[in-house]
Amino acid sequence: MNRDNVQAVPIIAALAAAIAPHTPGLPVWVIVWCCVMWGYVLAGLKAGWPVPGPILRHVLALAGIAGLLITFRIRIDADAFVGLMAVMAAIKPFEMATHRHRMITVLLTYFIIITSLFRSESLWIVLYMFFSVFITTAALVRINHPRGRFRSSIILSGRILAQAIPLMVLLFLLFPRLQHGLFSMEAPGAGKSGFSEILAPGSISRMARDQSLAFRVSFDGSFPPTDALYWRGIVFDTFNGTQWHPVKNPSFIPPDQPDSVNLVSHTIILEPHKSQWLFALDRPVLGPPGTDITTGHTLYSRYRVTRKKTYQAVSRIGPSEMDPAKTGARAPDPVFTGHDNNPEARLLARSLTQDIPDVSGKIQRILTYFKDNNFTYTLTPPQTGTHPVDEFLLETRQGYCEHYAGALAFMLNVVDVPARVVGGYLGGERNPYGNYLTVRQSFAHAWVEAFLPHRGWTRIDPTLAVAPERLARNPDGSFSYSADSPAVFSVFKKMTFMLEAVNITWEAWFTGYSFSGQKALLRQLGFGTSWGSGTVSILLLTLSGLVMAGFFWFFLYRFEPDQKDPVAQAYALFCSRLEHIGLARNPGQGPMDFLAMIKTNRPDLGQKAGAITDMYIQIRFHRTCPDNATKKFIDQVKRFKPSGQVRTIKQ
Repeated sequence: MNRDNVQAVPIIAALAAAIAPHTPGLPVWVIVWCCVMWGYVLAGLKAGWPVPGPILRHVLALAGIAGLLITFRIRIDADAFVGLMAVMAAIKPFEMATHRHRMITVLLTYFIIITSLFRSESLWIVLYMFFSVFITTAALVRINHPRGRFRSSIILSGRILAQAIPLMVLLFLLFPRLQHGLFSMEAPGAGKSGFSEILAPGSISRMARDQSLAFRVSFDGSFPPTDALYWRGIVFDTFNGTQWHPVKNPSFIPPDQPDSVNLVSHTIILEPHKSQWLFALDRPVLGPPGTDITTGHTLYSRYRVTRKKTYQAVSRIGPSEMDPAKTGARAPDPVFTGHDNNPEARLLARSLTQDIPDVSGKIQRILTYFKDNNFTYTLTPPQTGTHPVDEFLLETRQGYCEHYAGALAFMLNVVDVPARVVGGYLGGERNPYGNYLTVRQSFAHAWVEAFLPHRGWTRIDPTLAVAPERLARNPDGSFSYSADSPAVFSVFKKMTFMLEAVNITWEAWFTGYSFSGQKALLRQLGFGTSWGSGTVSILLLTLSGLVMAGFFWFFLYRFEPDQKDPVAQAYALFCSRLEHIGLARNPGQGPMDFLAMIKTNRPDLGQKAGAITDMYIQIRFHRTCPDNATKKFIDQVKRFKPSGQVRTIKQ
């Protein structure tokens, strides 16, 4: 390989550091692609392998793009965009022959670093971005000064980064922020939720071992009791015989104007799930701006949640009852669309309740059937076929929460008790350092709401009939928050809680610094108007620019020592020693003209002066020279000690 390609080493290191945060979301073949391409370049530096020519590079680029099209098809999102950048970054080190290509690759690396914020805005990603910028800047210094010491490149990179931090903070705080953003970029990997808009046997039990985050929640005041930690999300009110579905076009009710009885105000930081349903403590009465409350008493966002969303909600806890006289609630129309399915379950429901006239008695009789007939609550229920309710009730008798909720709602509707299934989460793990609850995907849960006369929609959790411990313990074995939760944790668990608390504090500030937060900061600084005033914006930006210009002048020029050029210093010493014997170099006289003057007036010095001049020209103006050329040049100048005196100088 060409000697210039040695500079590919720091560039590849910078590219690898920039791509690293994206590896969890990249296809495996893209990661292998990068490793193979970069490995070939690095191995080729030692083995002398040839660099792929333009035709082969174009073939590789087309092959990479074809692979992305096969992987992502016509989907255009942040994952596909980052994948394209990774494929191109893998091939780019093959083009290291010119300084222009090296500079383009470094600029591409900076751009890849910025895209890390598409994946996460956590404190750890931001800190890693600083590290990646540091590595990339060191590579930038290295390719522009390849003969300098590596340590000097590292020191200069750190100095540049330290000098840029104050400007970065100032721009983050004061640069005008748009109220609604310029565009919305969907976060890579977003869209994982405990629920889709289809509820069928097995749909929630598959989430039981998923420890990824669903949301975090903090409360304005004391924590609610454990039996109130039902997080409402989707209401499934239509059953086709095998699956439950929510209403396609939900209708909405006006926000309640509640009194302060049994109300809990809480703030939720929801992970992106690409749906419009929001989760809140059961049952929400007030939601954040941009959301509506459906007739099923769920929060429905006007836009899909494609990025982490922070919002506040107010819910009413206590007995899950809604007085029809106060709310205007009424018994809904029948919800079945598959009347001929699960015939044995229909017969069972009617036989269990045929001698019971009241609704509460019917509900209790069915729950007693679950409790007294060896039903098992399990994370790995057997699969069911075309008659899932029949098979669960009369054959397997093993199920997770969706099995019990779906069966109870089906049986109640059969005996003319309107019922529906509610999907959400149950429980939450309290962080002792952050005073908030963490709700994971494994906490996903389903329960039933039945319409009772004079009480309205009332929550009934059939899972508790067979597994009452589910209320106090999460599926992963951790305890839901309660007064008797264990206070002793392992060292690893304590460290996890502590780091999580630090990160959530950072995210609340970093992602929460919005247009309104900036206005509040400006008011604290004494600016009583908004960014809508062009005069205030211009004045603040001008002031910020002047402050930063003064900062850079003060620290970069006043206190930074002059950078000495050892080659220039050595040549100046060479000229000075010749001047002492009467051979003074004229201003503007080039090295070759000066050498000609030396040979004319002191032929005896011509050979030594010629060698020094040749080395000086090679170092200064040639593209390549030996690595130790500077040291040899300085040594020769130090040994050059002419004597005698020139009386007449011919020019």
